[in-house]
Parts: sequence; structure tokens; C-alpha cells
Amino acid sequence: MRPWGTAIAVAFVLSACAAEPESLSVIESESTVASHVNTACSTSVVIGLSKQIADEISCVNPTGLVRFAPTGNLKVTSNAVLPYLSASGKSALEKVAQTRVVQVNSAFRTVVQQYLLYQWYRAGRCGITAAAQPGASNHESGRALDLANYSQLISAMGAQGWSHDIPGDPVHFDHRASPDIRGRDIAAFQRLWNRNHPNDTIAADGVYGPQTENRLRQAPAEGFPLGPTCIGTRDADVVRIVGPDRALPETRVHYAITVKNTGTTTWPATTTLRLAAGTSSPLHDASWLSASVITKLDASVAPTKTIVIDLDVMTPAASEELPVFEELVLDDAGKKFGEIQIALTVAPGLVDEESGEGHADSDDHDEASGGCSSGGGGSAALSAFLVAAMGLRVRRRRSR
Repeated sequence: MRPWGTAIAVAFVLSACAAEPESLSVIESESTVASHVNTACSTSVVIGLSKQIADEISCVNPTGLVRFAPTGNLKVTSNAVLPYLSASGKSALEKVAQTRVVQVNSAFRTVVQQYLLYQWYRAGRCGITAAAQPGASNHESGRALDLANYSQLISAMGAQGWSHDIPGDPVHFDHRASPDIRGRDIAAFQRLWNRNHPNDTIAADGVYGPQTENRLRQAPAEGFPLGPTCIGTRDADVVRIVGPDRALPETRVHYAITVKNTGTTTWPATTTLRLAAGTSSPLHDASWLSASVITKLDASVAPTKTIVIDLDVMTPAASEELPVFEELVLDDAGKKFGEIQIALTVAPGLVDEESGEGHADSDDHDEASGGCSSGGGGSAALSAFLVAAMGLRVRRRRSR
């Protein structure tokens, strides 16, 4: 969690119960968590599964974890940012944002995101200089934030109960009046796995052990078919974003956004992805259909189906790190099917691809020591997760 500007938002325990390959062969439209260990540098690739975990926590404890919405002052800096906090932490953050610009690099983080960050850290990938083991990160507590513009906010955050006292981690804040919910993300994942695999259940005990890691690696990055039962569906649910958190100025950047139709109406092929407001964007690229229209689907998308929208953006000129956030909407002649947000950090001097959470965290929590007592899989390795259906893919027309 080094002091960057904004961004676009069980490793040591080797399983004695089941051996796992480092990557799995998957169909492009639905990948597993493990398939991103060597191919990604942003945890936005597991945003669909992470949202399911966060919502599953909310089902059990509605005040333990709640969503916050970006505003003019409250900005997320990466597609990987999961905008959830404890209810009291959310309220305290929003009070600061009433009068100050707050740039959030990281908020709540799920065990799935932490698994990837820790694997990338161990491999020396993605510019990550420190990462806690899954289950041990303070960002899994639901009461932690990393802020890009932290130096301007220390007093204002402190006045709302946000502590700023972790040595060597200047971007980090903790809302210690909120409960520490570490372990609930693990239990939520375990319940989701069991709901979708009734013949291969594991203990839903909130302990990160070999059996849980085994299933986590095989879990679909875009989310399970059966998600949280208490959460209403989003008509357009972004389940994966492939693309960088940070990019050089005046550079074309490509994103592949996987969106699931969770509504009850088929999206027509004439549906466009366009700016939600305004007539221009600092991310406009020559490949866009117009100043405000990015692309057209060109294929209908029935309920429960997914589509991958490929798009390019052009980063603006910048002499220092600059956060850019854009609200997009799926629209067909005025009928809106859902919103999509895209965010990045324009980072002058960037050399290699980096995660927006380069200093993910320090391990300030005792490591869970889960063993092989979880039910279900015994000592046999599970087969790779099979993909039931392929999504559609729409490719941007590019003007060269």
C-alpha cells in the first residue's frame, strides 16, 4: 500500500491433502481463480466472485458489510476496488467525503483477491512489495482503507474515527470502532461453494486451510451460478474486468469487461455502451463510435447469459499521477439495462504492469491454521471446474 495516486480499483501452506496444478485450462468466457495466478495483475479479474462473497456476508450480517457508492468527492481508483465497508466505517468515510475529495485505492478485500495478491507477491510479480496470507489481511476486516491522497486527509479522517498509525504504511487507515470481521469472507466462500457443490461440501468454519484453498483455486472467477440468496439481482452485473490498474499518459489501453444479464429482458443487438452523462470523456479513443458512444453489442444477450465487451481508452496527458473514473451505461434507445464503471490511474514513469495494490498489506493478524478436517474431498485432488456454457464476445471495431 505504498503512497500511489489513484488506480483504474494459502501460500506457505502447501496442501498435504490434495495437490494442485499452478494453472488450469479454462474456456475464455469463464475462468477459474487459479488461472489468473500467472496471467493477471489486477484483482478485477475476480470481481464477480468477490462481489458474491461480500453480498453473502451482508446476508448473514447486514450491518457488518455494506456497499458505498462513488460520488463526485468519493472516488475509487481501480476496477479492483470492492466498495464495501462496515456500516459505521461507511458512514464515517462519507462524512469526510462531504467536504473533501477522497481517493480510495483499496477497501474491503475478499479471501479470493488476497489469494491472488499473495501468489503474485511470492512470484515477484505485479510490483507487489508486501502481502499478507489469505485470511490474515487487515483489508479482510471490513474496516480498512488505503487512500491515494492520504496526506491531505489525515486530520479529517482522524476526526471521524479513522486511525492512521501503521508504521511504513502511510496510505492505510483503520476504523477500529467497527468490528473486525476477518474470517467471514472465508466462511462466505465456503457456503457459496457448498451451495453449488452439494456432493463436495467443506466445513463452513471461516478457517483458511488446504481444503478451502483447493476449492478456491477451482472456483469460477466470475462467480458461482448460485449466488447469495438474499441479494436482489443487478440487471447488468460486471463479473470480470481484464485490463491494467495503472497506465502511462497518452497511451491506448485495452479492457475486456464481462457482463452478465441478470435481469428478465433480453438486451437487443442494438444496445450501446455509452457515457452515462455528458458528451465527452477524458478517456475518449479514436475507436469509439462517437464522443459519447463507445461500442454497440451487435448481438442480443438473453437473461442469464454473459457478453465480453472489448474496448479501448486513451489516457490523458499528465505530469503526475492522475485518477480517472468514468460511469458508463448499457442503453438501447433510452432504455437503460445497467451501469458499468471504469477507473484507472494515469501514472507517468510507469515501467512494468503493476497492481493497484502494490503494497497489499502487512500481516498483522495471526495466521489461520486450518488443516485437513474439512469435509467432502478427503485426500483426493478434485478435477478442474467444468464450464457449463460459453458467453458471447463482442469485439470493438477499431479505427486505425
